[in-house]
Amino acid sequence: MEEKRLLYSVKEAKTPFFVGVDVGGTSIKIGLVDDYGRSIDSGTVNDKGIHLSCISIRTEPHPQTATELIAEAIRRLPIDKASCNGIGLGIPGTMDMRTRQLRQPPNLHSWEGFPICDELSRLTDLPVTFCNDANAAAYGEYWVGSASGQPSMALLTLGTGIGCGIIIEGRSIDGATGYGGECGHLVIDCADNALLCGCGQRGHLEAYCSAIGVARRTMNLTDRRESSIRSKISPETRLGEIAKIVYHEAEKGDPLAYEIVMETAKYLSLGIVSLLNTVDPACILLGGAMTFGGRDAPLGQRFLTQIINEVKSRAFKAVAKNITIDFAVLGSDAGYIGAAGLAREESTRNKTK
Repeated sequence: MEEKRLLYSVKEAKTPFFVGVDVGGTSIKIGLVDDYGRSIDSGTVNDKGIHLSCISIRTEPHPQTATELIAEAIRRLPIDKASCNGIGLGIPGTMDMRTRQLRQPPNLHSWEGFPICDELSRLTDLPVTFCNDANAAAYGEYWVGSASGQPSMALLTLGTGIGCGIIIEGRSIDGATGYGGECGHLVIDCADNALLCGCGQRGHLEAYCSAIGVARRTMNLTDRRESSIRSKISPETRLGEIAKIVYHEAEKGDPLAYEIVMETAKYLSLGIVSLLNTVDPACILLGGAMTFGGRDAPLGQRFLTQIINEVKSRAFKAVAKNITIDFAVLGSDAGYIGAAGLAREESTRNKTK
């Protein structure tokens, strides 16, 4: 569950400002953040008269049109350009860090190779920091979320797939070719018949712990064992809905559903231990829609406890003793807050050069 966050006015803010842009497959969020990482009133209200922290626009398939709409939304924010030091642009998919263009974006195929950073900078006359959306969300949690005050962290976002962002001493780990932090594709099962991941390879963490992975595991089990889950699934049920059914039936006490949740925690712990052995972050956070209710649900708390116990049984003792594993708190705001934070980080580095 998202933490309820205060919304500040421009007059209350600490300048300079930074704009965060969080691009999704269906919508784009554009939000304003001050130098303390606080969300600033975007100047827009919803149909209930509630002030909003960001402007949301539809994701256009044509990249030039999308970039122009983003620039137009930025101009609508209640600040003058002189008080803004940069834009953070978070986009799903891998990045070509040399050209600052997208490489094989999963849901934005027509955007591949488009010079979106240069074009957005031209339209707004502001510097643009390019970042992966998962790394942006991780930076948001690192800056002002659950990992605030920690020297390093990793965020795993559990949803249709598994995203991951890694932040070390304020720097996003992007890698030499933009594939840094793709921990959803850690191999946790090397058997020839391991579950197939959406990327086409077998045995990846995402194949076992994403919503789609949980759904496929559930279908295999309910074919062989009695469970209340079976009566809830019809031929029309989408794969993405099955994880929710598992959650609700586990809450009601169905033994198989509860077993699936705890088994998911076990598989997830295997990926987390590999991540700990590679990066040794101070903090691991879990976010996304598939956390079985998260911190505000008894099942979510048991899910987290099981992960912690499994990690402690497999990790080096010194690592297990010091690691913090918790839920993320920024929810859907993490992307634009973190993108703005990465723009702030780059602006600070440029000033010290």
